[in-house]
Amino acid sequence: MDLTQLILEWIASAFGAGYLFLVAKKNKWAWLAGGISSFLFIFVFYASNLPAQALLSFAYVLLSVYAFWSWNREGEITLVKWKIRKHLFSMQLIFFIGGGIAWVKLPMIQSFSDKETFLLDLFIALFSLFATILGVLKEKSNWIYWIFINLACILLYLNAALYATSILYAAYFILGIYGLREWNKPIQKS
Repeated sequence: MDLTQLILEWIASAFGAGYLFLVAKKNKWAWLAGGISSFLFIFVFYASNLPAQALLSFAYVLLSVYAFWSWNREGEITLVKWKIRKHLFSMQLIFFIGGGIAWVKLPMIQSFSDKETFLLDLFIALFSLFATILGVLKEKSNWIYWIFINLACILLYLNAALYATSILYAAYFILGIYGLREWNKPIQKS
C-alpha cells in the first residue's frame, strides 16, 4: 500500500469515527461525516481488491444524502422498533440473495482463500446495506447487526492489510455497543 492510499484510509477512518459517534447521539450531521468517509473508502476498497466493499461505500454515499435529508426534516429523531418476524424475513432474504450471487460467482474464483474472502466481503456488504437502511429508518436494533458486522469487518480488513480500517472497525464495535445503549434508553419526559 502506498503512502497516498494509507493517508486516504486514515482520513476516511477519522470521518467514519465521527459519523458513528454523531449517529449514536442522533445527530443529523453524522450523515455528512459518514458520506465523506464512505466516498473516500470507495477508493481505498477498490485499490485493496474488495469490490463489494467499494460498491457498498458508493451505496453509503447515496444513503447518507437521503438520511441527511430525511433526518433534517424532523426536529426530534423518533426511533422505531421492528417485530422479530420482519427481521427474520429480512435475514432470510439476505442469505437467499447472497447465496444466489455466490452460486454465480464462486466457480469463477480460482483459489480457496479468494473464495473465502469473496464470501465474507459479499455477506458483510449485504448485511451492512441492510443495517444502514435500518439506521436511516431509525430502527433501534440496527445496532445489534452492526456489532456482529463490525467483528466480521475486522477480520476482513486485517486480511487485506487495511490496519487503520481494522482499528476503525474495532472502535465501531465498541461504539456500536454505546449506540445500542443510547438508542434504547427510555425516553425522558420534560
